[in-house]
Amino acid sequence: MVDSQINEINDLKSPKGTFLLGHLPQFNTYNKHQVLERWVEECGELFKIHFVGKEFVVSANPDFNNKMLRLRPEGFKRFSKIDEILKEMGVDGVFNAEGTAWKRHRKPTAEALNVKNVKAYYPIILDKTKTILEKFKNYSQQKAIVNVQKEFMAFTIDITTEIAFGHKLDTINDKSNSFQNHLEVIFPMINARVTAPIPIWRYFKRKKDKTLDDSLKSIEKVIYEFIDEAKKRLAENPKLKEAPSNFLEALLIENEDVNFTDEEIYGNVFTMLLAGEDTTSNSLSWGLFYLAQHPEVVHKVREEAKEVYTEDAPNIYEHIEDLKYASAVAQEAMRLKPTTPQLYLESNKDVIIDKVSIPKGTSIILQNKVAQTHSDYFSNPNDFVPERWMASECPMHKNHAPNVMRAFGAGPRYCPGMHLAKTEMVALISTLCKHFDFKLEVKPETIRERFEFTMYPENLKITFIPVVPD
Repeated sequence: MVDSQINEINDLKSPKGTFLLGHLPQFNTYNKHQVLERWVEECGELFKIHFVGKEFVVSANPDFNNKMLRLRPEGFKRFSKIDEILKEMGVDGVFNAEGTAWKRHRKPTAEALNVKNVKAYYPIILDKTKTILEKFKNYSQQKAIVNVQKEFMAFTIDITTEIAFGHKLDTINDKSNSFQNHLEVIFPMINARVTAPIPIWRYFKRKKDKTLDDSLKSIEKVIYEFIDEAKKRLAENPKLKEAPSNFLEALLIENEDVNFTDEEIYGNVFTMLLAGEDTTSNSLSWGLFYLAQHPEVVHKVREEAKEVYTEDAPNIYEHIEDLKYASAVAQEAMRLKPTTPQLYLESNKDVIIDKVSIPKGTSIILQNKVAQTHSDYFSNPNDFVPERWMASECPMHKNHAPNVMRAFGAGPRYCPGMHLAKTEMVALISTLCKHFDFKLEVKPETIRERFEFTMYPENLKITFIPVVPD
């Protein structure tokens, strides 16, 4: 007899919480993703929680999560508060757009970040890779202890702003720039407002709220100036339509078919800054965390680099495609330490998934890290083994389920910047391993997973030891 019973949300287990605040006191912490992991152990892969009466379904089941992601944008949307906060800040782009609006934004944004355009952007990535290499060479001569998370943030900021709209920063070399100062104000405040139970800023402007407003106005002014300049360049130089020099130019070229307003162009450029900064730099930081503990992996990346290119860094885009092992290192770091360990969704209509009834308007947290570090999906799941991603060596692993990886989302709304992020990571990992060995200057257990807008390693300190040339 077939079991046709449908389970309701009320039937789901729930971890222990308080009477009025629910699970908010436990969840409102620097490691909320790890709190969810503990609750998965307590309640299983599917359970419910509530924050001051606001109910959420939490799923750590990759098949269940994948079905929800594939039903986007019709069946599910991003948690509505994210869109609410970003629009309140004047940001209306592909990241927070939904439904038909998302479809309109998606194609031109994806085209602006396609493989052809990333290849055209590669000289920018190479330039920043060489710049940070020189800085690390100086650090190695001084035997300095380096906060790599901060350094990689500067690296990705410089790349992202130049690729986004051709604006050259030199954050890598600590050159002060008001544009970057404003970004450093904005990004943490987005996270703070999305997770705030009460929107105090709408009733009373604190000092930090006024600072945010000033920074948003300044960034808006600068980006609109860049939009006007890019339009002028395209009008004066039609050849740019074949090889745009930055994301903004590519977006304006694609825009000929969709007719975005300047406000929508602004929203997508801002989204590029938002998505391109934290995730890549934090993934690189986690990569160095593991490389510093695995000198044998560093050696293999170095030997591959020597075979693929003779210069200090991979000098042409085609080298990136040949750096298979460096790519595997990046992939393994993202598996073990995903910078976006959870995604927040909301159901657009009544849906039944795997005999679970999800009413319209249900808020859902997809916990993705659990599956990526579980023995059901990966053999020796907590071990750093880049070889598991190599086609020639993968069969040695009993379990290998790459389809549970959610570093760039899944379904129709996977991250359009995926190829750009991977290119940056492979270029820098290969370059650094070619020139340095790495010494972890703190005990691994003292490095905390800290979640703000994304998850990063707190207290990661590394010394760069120069490699003696052959």
